[in-house]
Parts: sequence; C-alpha cells; structure tokens
Amino acid sequence: MKFKKIGASIMTAALAVSMLAGCSGSNNSNGGKTTDGSANTAASADGNIESCEVTFWHAMAGEQEKTLQEITDDFNSSNKYGIKVTLVNQGKYNDLQTKLTASAASNTLPDMAQAYNNWLTPYKNKLVKLDDLVKNDFDNWDDVIESYRNECSEFGFVHALPFNKSTYVLFYNKTMFDELKLTAPTTWDEVKADAKIVKEKKNIEFIGFDDMAGAVEATLKQNGVDYIDDKGALFDTDKGLETFTFLSDLYNNGYARLVGEDSFFSNVLSNGKIAAYVGSSTGVSYIDTSKGWELGVAPLPGNVAKAANTAGTNLVMFSSDANKQKATWEYMKFLTSTENTTKWAIKTGYLPVRTSAYKSDEYQKFMADDATATASYAQADSFFVSPTYDASTDIRSAVAAKYEELVLNKSDANTWKKELVDTINSQY
Repeated sequence: MKFKKIGASIMTAALAVSMLAGCSGSNNSNGGKTTDGSANTAASADGNIESCEVTFWHAMAGEQEKTLQEITDDFNSSNKYGIKVTLVNQGKYNDLQTKLTASAASNTLPDMAQAYNNWLTPYKNKLVKLDDLVKNDFDNWDDVIESYRNECSEFGFVHALPFNKSTYVLFYNKTMFDELKLTAPTTWDEVKADAKIVKEKKNIEFIGFDDMAGAVEATLKQNGVDYIDDKGALFDTDKGLETFTFLSDLYNNGYARLVGEDSFFSNVLSNGKIAAYVGSSTGVSYIDTSKGWELGVAPLPGNVAKAANTAGTNLVMFSSDANKQKATWEYMKFLTSTENTTKWAIKTGYLPVRTSAYKSDEYQKFMADDATATASYAQADSFFVSPTYDASTDIRSAVAAKYEELVLNKSDANTWKKELVDTINSQY
C-alpha cells in the first residue's frame, strides 16, 4: 500500500498544527491512552461523570448544521451531568480531513469528530475503542443497520457510531416514464429495454451516474463480483467482463452519458436532458421540478443481486481523558438514539441509522410523503460500504478518471476490464 504517500500527507498536514491547536479539544491527559501503538480503550461507563466540556469537530452546513445545533442544545440542557458539547465547524469535508490529520500528528485531536474510515487509516491508533461501551451501555446495537455496524467495526474493533448516512437511488422523470408507459427498472435487462425506448422516442440518454467509481463498484456487486481487497482488483474474471459489457454498451449505444459541464445530474434531469440518473439520496433537494414534471425515485436496479452504495461519516472519539470519554459517549448515544436519528433524518434528508427509527410512527408518516426516503428504505437490506485500505482515496480518484476516459474513447468491455484492473493495481 502507499505508506510513503500517507506519511508525506501527515507531515504536510502537521505544518498547519500551530493554526489548529487553539481550537482543539483538550485531549492531552494520559487517561486511558495506550503507548504501544494500539487504539485506546474507553473508560467504563459507571455513571460517574464530572461536569466538563466536549469538543465536536464537524462539517455540517445549512439546515444540517442548524439541526445538529438543536439536538446538541437539547443534550446540553437535559443531561444530568453538566456536560457541555461545543460544536466546531471546520468547513467542508476536505478541510475537516486535513485538520484531523494535522491534529493527529501533533496529538491535539478533538474529543470527537465526524470522519470517514479512509481518513482514519493513518492514525487509527488514536481512536478510542468502543466495544465495551457498545456491549454494556448501548440500548440495542442490533437495532443499528447491519451495514453501518460492519463499517463501524472495520478495523477489528468498534471504533465509531454511524451518523449522517445516505444511499444511492434512481431518480427519474416520472412524467416521461408515464407518457412512454414505462415503470422504474428493477433489473439490468429492464434498464436496457427502457433505455432503447427513451432513445427512440425522445432522442435523449436514459441514465447517468454522479459517482463513476461508485458505479463500477455497485454494478460489479449487482453481478455477484467483488471489487477490491488489500492486494488489488478482484474482478479480472468472466463475470467482471459481463459487468463491463453492460456498462460499456450503455454508453456506446447512446443510452448513457457523462455529466460534463452540468456538474451534477440533478441539473441534467431538471432540464429534461436525461430520463434518469443514479445519485445520492441527499441530492433530491437540488432537483428542480418547477417546469411541471413529476419526480420519481426508486431503488437501484440489479442483476444477480441487489446492491446499493451507502455514504456518509461516522462519529469517532479521540479523547484520552477518562471523564471526557464517558461524557463524549453520553452525547454519542444521544445523537444516535431512535428519537434523534429520526429527527435528524426528517430535517436533513439523511437516513436514520436504526431500524426502530425507520419503523417509528413519525418516520413512517414522513416516508408516506417522501419518495426518496421510501426508495432508500426499500433497499436497506442491500446497502454496502466500500472497504477501506490505505490506497482507497487514490483508487476512487483514479477509477473515476479512467472511467471517463473509457467512455470518451468508446472502449469495449475487454478494454474497460483490463484498464480498470491495471488502474487499481497500480495504486498498491
């Protein structure tokens, strides 16, 4: 893996530490911190917590930040320990990632933060292990959606609780579909059949993918093929070729397109230049139906299996102070309770992280009037999370660039398979 590249990133980020120390959580006491390079073990939840301040670094904005502040204010005013959580907005995700990396290098991490797993690999020894807390002081771990539980224990221990989650769904022009007597496709064969009709009747492309690297991984899984492991690509097989025959045919037959200068397919769909696209469930607010057409939302179509990408960060703890660990855990539980994950989902467009929230009367009522939430929940059993390796970020970027090149070159399926395998393996 790219250990040299990651090490260089940490060294670069460390140059910014002096700018960050002033807003870091107080995290320098020894507490339960280990010195052997392994992750920290959390203090036991004994109900004995002294009043303290917990610092939470996040990257939420707009309605998301407003809702997070509301929930945090509720916690601050209702918890019996006198815990005060202070939210620190670190900008966009890239900003948050850079600042966490720099703070890890200087041992000035906040008490807790939002983070993706692939951000954490260079400094996962700084994480607090949550296994005992989940076992002894979490109301129902099995209530958390299974794919999220798996993601939050990817490093061999429970290192996180899930937070702002989304999935990819199929957005489509229902007005156009109704006119052409089409329904949302559920299989690859239906995608191809519907695409042919749309091309012939409307002379526009049928489908696009906002996330090209995600499209590769999802279509492989929908065909029963694994994507990557810690050694390289896993799809140099006949089933892999079959997968890229499906994708390359969509583009080469004029049934699919790249987003180009439109930036996001929400713009393309809004302007009537495409019939459908695969994108994040949180992107629905950017689709403009003011020209009088009706939006439809459906689960992703599959082939031999169903598979739907999930995205979004998790809540991680860094504090090495025993009292602050217990205080931070109280807040993490509060954020992910059935009541608050339901409130968070309804107000922000993210998804609940617990089955009980999906089944709650409040969320069921919300889903009755929200097609995106309904489509997302319908495929919850098919959620998957991309595996995390040292080169994960580099792989995503390289695959997206190669994907676009293959489309523009009108490459055949064999070329797709060979060049994507080579592209991925070159990152190791």
